[in-house]
Amino acid sequence: MTVESAKLIAASIVGATLDYCNSLLYGSTAQNIDRLQRVQNTLARIVLQKRFSASATELRRELHWLPIRQRIEYKLAAITFKTEQSGLPGYLYDQLHDYQPYVLALRALGLLCEK
Repeated sequence: MTVESAKLIAASIVGATLDYCNSLLYGSTAQNIDRLQRVQNTLARIVLQKRFSASATELRRELHWLPIRQRIEYKLAAITFKTEQSGLPGYLYDQLHDYQPYVLALRALGLLCEK
């Protein structure tokens, strides 16, 4: 199997599995994220046919793969942006609210009157 074929298979099958339910993994314990990170690191070594002692960071960089924690944050940010721009799906769009720190500060100070 060529390296290009291995990259394609890894990205399509295993990568999709790692991305599955990213929204549930957001805020997960460091132990759970580390487990997934070890899987990704091992996969990078297998795809590029490197020894276990090879730097996983460099291998991921060569494959253009984000670390698991950054991958989770990226996917959530992409979903949020697409939902905010398109308004679809409606059940997610209804949950989005613009961040307004000044309103929170005024409420804390008791300066905002609610009707």
